[in-house]
Amino acid sequence: MLKYVDYAQYYDHFHRGAIADFGFYLDYARQYGSPVLELACGTGRLLVPLAEAGIEMTGVDLSENMLAVCRQKVERRQLAGRVNLVHASMVDYELSRKDFALAFIAFRSFMHLYSQQDQLACLRRTYEYLRPGGALIIDLFSPIYKLLAQEPDQPFSVREKSDLPNGHHLIRKDRFLKNDPVLQIQYAELRFEEYDSEGALVAERTIPLSMRYTFRYEMQLLLEKVGFEVVEFFRDYDKNSFDGVGEIIVVAQRPR
Repeated sequence: MLKYVDYAQYYDHFHRGAIADFGFYLDYARQYGSPVLELACGTGRLLVPLAEAGIEMTGVDLSENMLAVCRQKVERRQLAGRVNLVHASMVDYELSRKDFALAFIAFRSFMHLYSQQDQLACLRRTYEYLRPGGALIIDLFSPIYKLLAQEPDQPFSVREKSDLPNGHHLIRKDRFLKNDPVLQIQYAELRFEEYDSEGALVAERTIPLSMRYTFRYEMQLLLEKVGFEVVEFFRDYDKNSFDGVGEIIVVAQRPR
């Protein structure tokens, strides 16, 4: 069985510039109002600034390591009164309230659900916790056929080099392992190599990064099977209509 493995110690460092989607989710949070539920909230990349903007947030994540980083941010910014964090899977989480105005799964985290059974379980659970008229937003990427057709077991390629606050150098690599066209799962690996100021390797970690890709109309059928009404499909955070490339950002609503 596939499991998601986090890299909490490096996550914020490598995603420090990933802010393109913040305005998108803030617009919807203001449109629908509080409270807002973020599934797979991670280290709080979106949750914390949304709370700072006055949104009442609940975050759910499977990784206690990610949540520990998020809690530190919440405490430093004195947001505890506006944030509730829950350690659970987005497949079977339990919450004390069922009046969320908006829920979202950002940054392709829905793709870490590796079967339709888990996808439907997540959607059903989220539907249950939304108020009538509440919305769900899910961000995926459109399958890239050229990448899926690669030869298996590709070598590692360097994706980014950067400096850590401790003076060490960090290199991020990734590689494609294989594509399973039946299960619709792309298997890959990430590798992090940390070097000291003398160039000596002091830490190395390789983690799996497998993702289940879902097609546009498949996503619509999953949502409608649960009871959602699909409102819109976008290709980007500027709300341009989906045209087969880029992101698959779906906005769905629980009927009133």
